[in-house]
Amino acid sequence: MKKELYLWIRNLAVFYIFFTAVLNLVPDKKYEKYVRFFMGLLLIFMMSTPIFSILGKGQELTVSFLENFSRENKEKELQEFQNLQKIYLEKGYEMELEQKIRESLEKRGIEVYKVKVNIEGEDAQADILLKKKISQEEKRGIADELVEEWGINENRIHIQTAKDESGKVGDSLTSWDTSGRGSDASL
Repeated sequence: MKKELYLWIRNLAVFYIFFTAVLNLVPDKKYEKYVRFFMGLLLIFMMSTPIFSILGKGQELTVSFLENFSRENKEKELQEFQNLQKIYLEKGYEMELEQKIRESLEKRGIEVYKVKVNIEGEDAQADILLKKKISQEEKRGIADELVEEWGINENRIHIQTAKDESGKVGDSLTSWDTSGRGSDASL
C-alpha cells in the first residue's frame, strides 16, 4: 500500500512537470484553454485511479478510457478526411466549370481573359472578365446559358470587360474587381 501511494504521488509530480512543459510549448495562447481542459481531464483520471484500484476496477477504467479515446480520435480523423475530400472535390469542380465556361464562350467567338467560379455550399458564383466589350444581348445570352447549362443563379453571374489604365474599355488587363461589382458587370 505504501509503495502504491509513493508511485501515485510520483506520477502526479511527473504529470505536473509535463503539464507545465506543455503549457509553455503551446504556440498560441488561444489554445491554452483547450490544453488546460484536456490536462484537467487527465488529472481527474490520475487522481481517481487509486480509488478504482482499491475497488479492483483500475484496469477496466484504463482499458475503457483508452478504447474511448482511440474511437473518438478515429471519428475525428474520419471527419477531417471527409471535410478535406469535400474541399478538394469542390475545387476540382470549380476548375472544371471554369474551363467549360471558357470553352463555351470561345466557341461563340467571345474573347475571354479570365473566368472565376466560386462554390459555397449549394450556390455557385461565376465572374467572367472579357477582353472586349459585348452587347447587352450577348451578356443576356451568356447569363441564360450559365443558368440553363450549369445551374448558376442569375444573381451570382458577373460579366465585366477589361479596362485600361485610363478607364476606357480596351485590351489592357490591369485591374479586375474580383467581387464582381464593377460598373457594367452585373446582370
